[in-house]
Formats: sequence, C-alpha cells, structure tokens
Amino acid sequence: MSIHDELCACFQSYDPQVFQDLHHEDFMMVRELELSTRDEHCEIINELAVKPDWDWHLKAEVVHENAFCIEWRWRDRDEIVTNVGLKKNGKLWRSIISRIPISDTPNPHIYR
Repeated sequence: MSIHDELCACFQSYDPQVFQDLHHEDFMMVRELELSTRDEHCEIINELAVKPDWDWHLKAEVVHENAFCIEWRWRDRDEIVTNVGLKKNGKLWRSIISRIPISDTPNPHIYR
C-alpha cells in the first residue's frame, strides 16, 4: 500500500499512533521557515485531524510516488499547496511544504 493510501486510511478514523508509525523516527517537516520533529508534527496533526473541515487528504492529488518519494498538490482557499516527502525504510522521513497564491501560478485558471 502506498504512503498516500495509508494516510487516507488513517484519517478515515483517525488514530494518532498509526499516524506516528507512518513516520520515520528521524522525521522532520519544513514549512516555510519552520522546522518540526516527528513528535511536534504529530502534535500539530493530532489537533487538526479531529476538525471536521480538515480534509487535505481528500483534496490532494498524488503527482508522483515511488519507493523513494511522494509529491502531493491541492488547493487550500486561495493557495496551491505542494508537499514533497522523502521516504526511508518505507516511512515518511523528510517533508517540505510550499504554499503559493493561485494568482502566482503559471496557469491559475486550472485551479478554479
């Protein structure tokens, strides 16, 4: 099963331990100028995952996935979000997120 499928299954009936287990013990997340460890990232997601309008995993398009990496993209209000994850031992090891205004994309009309 792909990381994407495992995450979607986890969020259907959110289980914090399953979510944590999908991440390598050395996981790090880069978000703009922020860096968070696996534990910090899991704390953030544990709070978000129980909110009824938190549904990135339903909107996300898997642009590419193989044994080494995954790239997701989705629209969040007036921004396009891209999340690139590197894998190690079948788990998410590093992740970086980019948010850009739709108006700054090369073809903004495709995100309407």
